Amino acid sequence: MFKKKKTTLKHKVVISQPIPAVPVTGDSCREINLKWEPVRGARTYVIQKGTNSNKPVRWMNEDVVTRSSYTVTKLKSGHVYWFRVAAVGSWGQGPWSKPVKKKPY
Repeated sequence: MFKKKKTTLKHKVVISQPIPAVPVTGDSCREINLKWEPVRGARTYVIQKGTNSNKPVRWMNEDVVTRSSYTVTKLKSGHVYWFRVAAVGSWGQGPWSKPVKKKPY
């Protein structure tokens, strides 16, 4: 008789990188609206903000959200800010999007 061979299937998890956030001037002074394409399987998104006063940019956590958009408030008018986003799913956190910059009015 033939011996049964045990087969284990391994699934490769592909972690998508969010398309860079598109910064748009907000509805009021000192705010910026961010929007990005949703990542399939993402449960949340981590948003980081940085300023260009330091080289390289010093990133700070801004928020964790479930939608693919976010409004950053309480910004200083005339300052340049950098933003990046990472998707988080059952696989953990994916890679960061390419940083984008914007100056609120």
